[in-house]
Amino acid sequence: MVMKSGLKERLASLKAGETGGVGVLRRRDASRIAEGAVRFVIAFILAGSRILTDMSPFAVGFTAAAGTPVAAMASLAGALTGYLLTSTAFVWALKYISMCVIVCTATLIFHETEIFSKRWFMPVFTSFVAACLGSVAAFDAGWTIPAAVCFSADVVLTGGCAYFYKIALSPWSGRFNLEHSAEIIHTVSVLILIATMLISLAQYHIAGIISVGRALAVLVVLLAGYKGGVSMGCATGVAVGLAMDAAASHPPIFCMAYGLAALVAGVFAKQGRLIFSVMYILLNACVAGVSLDSPHVPGMLYETFIATVLFMILPPSLMSRLSVLIPGTGGGYGLLKAREYTRARVELAAQAFRELYETVGSAVGKGKRDSDIAAVFDGAADVVCLKCSKQARCWHINYQDTLDAMNNATKPMLARGKLEEDDLPEYFRQTCINLSEFITAVNAELRGVLYRRQYKKRLQENQLAAINQYAEVASILKGIAEELGAGVAAEPELEGRLRKFLKGVNIPGETAVFTDKSGRLHAEIFGTSVRALKSVPNYLEKLSEVLRVRICAVEKPDEPDRLYLLEAEPLAATVGISFKKKNQEQVSGDKGAYFKTDDGVLYVILSDGMGTGELAARYSGETVRILERFLRSGVEPETAVRMLNDLMLLKNQDDTGCATVDLVCVNLFTGETKMFKYGAAPSYLRTGDTVRRVKGRSLAAGLGVPPHDAPDRHVMHLRPGNIAVIVSDGVTGGADDGWLVKMISEDGGEDPRQLAASIVEQAAKRFGSDDDMTVIVIQIKERE
Repeated sequence: MVMKSGLKERLASLKAGETGGVGVLRRRDASRIAEGAVRFVIAFILAGSRILTDMSPFAVGFTAAAGTPVAAMASLAGALTGYLLTSTAFVWALKYISMCVIVCTATLIFHETEIFSKRWFMPVFTSFVAACLGSVAAFDAGWTIPAAVCFSADVVLTGGCAYFYKIALSPWSGRFNLEHSAEIIHTVSVLILIATMLISLAQYHIAGIISVGRALAVLVVLLAGYKGGVSMGCATGVAVGLAMDAAASHPPIFCMAYGLAALVAGVFAKQGRLIFSVMYILLNACVAGVSLDSPHVPGMLYETFIATVLFMILPPSLMSRLSVLIPGTGGGYGLLKAREYTRARVELAAQAFRELYETVGSAVGKGKRDSDIAAVFDGAADVVCLKCSKQARCWHINYQDTLDAMNNATKPMLARGKLEEDDLPEYFRQTCINLSEFITAVNAELRGVLYRRQYKKRLQENQLAAINQYAEVASILKGIAEELGAGVAAEPELEGRLRKFLKGVNIPGETAVFTDKSGRLHAEIFGTSVRALKSVPNYLEKLSEVLRVRICAVEKPDEPDRLYLLEAEPLAATVGISFKKKNQEQVSGDKGAYFKTDDGVLYVILSDGMGTGELAARYSGETVRILERFLRSGVEPETAVRMLNDLMLLKNQDDTGCATVDLVCVNLFTGETKMFKYGAAPSYLRTGDTVRRVKGRSLAAGLGVPPHDAPDRHVMHLRPGNIAVIVSDGVTGGADDGWLVKMISEDGGEDPRQLAASIVEQAAKRFGSDDDMTVIVIQIKERE
């Protein structure tokens, strides 16, 4: 039974395999038959395509482009049938039939050779055959100029059709070329094939007026213009129009009608099919209106109407399939999808860092605690009481009294940091015979506990500072992901306008125009001739007109062949700085910096390091440098100042190095201003005649530990005429600052540098130079 069952299974699988193999063969045969039928029909149609009265090389070129013996035979059959049925003179047809037979024979002979695979072989061979057979007709005509021109055109068209038809049908042969510009070449080849087929169909009429070929030609132009835009629609209209004019025996009209109508209607391609079709009909009617003497005008109007109706009822799915023949359509989302992929990866990384922060942070401080003060007395008892003769009385018989004595002594002992004899009750002092030794042992144990507590606290602070970095990194990654999500937006229209301007001033160069996440316009021009642009009179004003926004240039000396342009901010800021070192010090412990980023945000930083001299300068210099790097790289100010505090905590494990921080962020597009303070002196904001103090309560950076490590944050709006003054603590000296408020309110606002210098001078007179002094004045005004 087992053997029979296995035999049945093998027979069943063999039968299934045979059935599957037959199915595959049948599908392949059906595909080949379908391809042969299509080639037969195309060759038949092309055989009826004639230009210049009696020239019809298209079916010959199509047969030469077959590529395989089976395809060549199908094409030959269609060409022979077409030439015999559509010709009125057998001698004329015999020339092209002979060409087709010779070309097909060459395919049968050479198709397995290496030379046959060369792209040029069949076009050259076909042209040679056309030259040999066509020379006979030219010889009979006496080699007149018209005969020579027709002979040359026949030879070139035959070889050219063999070349382009091969590319047009390349997906069938499995050799579709994907190298540079192949998509455009393939589209042009398909267009040539369609145009030459329409020449044949143009001779078939409905009611003697409407040409089937020309109606289909209008439909092709409509599809190309709607899916490919102005350029593709116009190119298709001109190409198909030339083919229709070549097939007609009257003065040309279709090239102008199709090309002009597609050119104008393509502008409205994004407005929907109805508006696009209406505009095409109107332009086509205008061309017909100026060509009333042409006999093709009535038919052209009918053909346009029929084609637009067919265009309106075409299913969207069919139009989408047809649009793959148009270069640049149906895609264009590769960069967008790549950015979305990157954004998703960055978001996952941010989530991982956030979870790491939460996991590790929840475990910090949950180890073995060292805060049980009872261990202090237990340790002292192990050293002193174990050898005492009264051990049993104190720690067994009177255990509760001893325990009460220890408990009562704990509070004053912890408050003082050591145990003294008076902290113990009278009965215990009289009972204990080793009192001084016991107190010494307790103090020794207490010092150990306090040291361990201090060390663990410091360690825990450092751990929290390190763990906080995970949260900040997660915040930075999340910001990057959001920027990738919102991302930059390309501005193709403005980029095109910029290229036209460069061509107009005869400056070659590449361009890029986009808007960032905040909506600010960026432009870049690069090329070896970019420097010549700066010699154009008022080039920035002209570029502003081209890009439709006011433009400013960003100079980068290390990139002389690139010009960076940014949308100019409506607000401008003037920064004045003045400082004075402490007496007898070589360097100032105050450090400051200000800079503007491509986002149009002005950052001003002032830091006062702990102490004076070189040590203070080192703390404040590191603070400014770290903040500047974070801010220039795009890190949000809130994240940057928090990371600064944690980094200083980690860095200064062996000392208490710290620095005050004043960070001012002014958005020069909106005027929105943020101030962040870490232990810094008050700042001052003047609005009109009113001066407002901006104070903070946080500790200096490097001292604050979670959850008290957040900086003071103030948000306000600065408008033209407003002044912000930032000072280090040496300016006010911790005394009354009424004089400073008065100086700021009475200042005329002519020169912020002068105001900063005056404040430093007045502070030195009042408080001497016992500390470093730095004043930064920020004045906001409208951009000129």
